[in-house]
Amino acid sequence: MTEGIRTEPQYVERLDGYLRSRSATAIVKSVGVGADPLRVVEKCIELRDAASSTEKSYDICVCLVDVDQHSTLERATRLAKEESILLLVSNLKFEVWLRWHAEDRRSALNSSQLDQRMATLKLTSGKALALRFPIDGVYDACRIARAADPAMQAGCIGPDPSSAMPMLVDLMRGTS
Repeated sequence: MTEGIRTEPQYVERLDGYLRSRSATAIVKSVGVGADPLRVVEKCIELRDAASSTEKSYDICVCLVDVDQHSTLERATRLAKEESILLLVSNLKFEVWLRWHAEDRRSALNSSQLDQRMATLKLTSGKALALRFPIDGVYDACRIARAADPAMQAGCIGPDPSSAMPMLVDLMRGTS
C-alpha cells in the first residue's frame, strides 16, 4: 500500500520488474485516501481482510508512508504493529529514497529543496517517475539507506534523511 498515487506505485512496479524474483511478487495498491498514514494503514487492513475472505490472501502487507507533517503517524505505527503490517517510513519523504539511486548524499533537505533536487537529477517529472529512472541504482540506494539509519526497522522514524525501503527490497528479493 502506498500513500502516493503515482511515484511510489510506479517505483515498486518497476522494482518488481527489475528484481524479477521467483519467490516474491509485489502487488501494489495505491490508496486514494490522501497522504494520511493512519488512513493508509486502515485501508490496508480493509483490503487485506477482504482478500483473505476470498482465499486470495497476502503473505505480507507493507505500507509506504512519509514523515512529512503527519499528526497521525504515531497512531499509524501502533496500528500497523498490532495488525502485523510492515510500515516503512521515509523521512522526510519518499523522494529521499529515489535520490539515493543517483547520488550518495545524506544532507537533510526540506520538501521543496528535495523536489528541486529530483528535478535537477531528472529522477521525476512532476509527481511521476522519470522514464529513464535509474532503477539499477537500487543496491546503491540500499547501501546508502542502511548507512544513514543503521538501526532501521519497520514502524520507526529514522533520522532525517532516511528510508526503510531496503526492507521492501529484501522482501521482494526473497532474502528477508
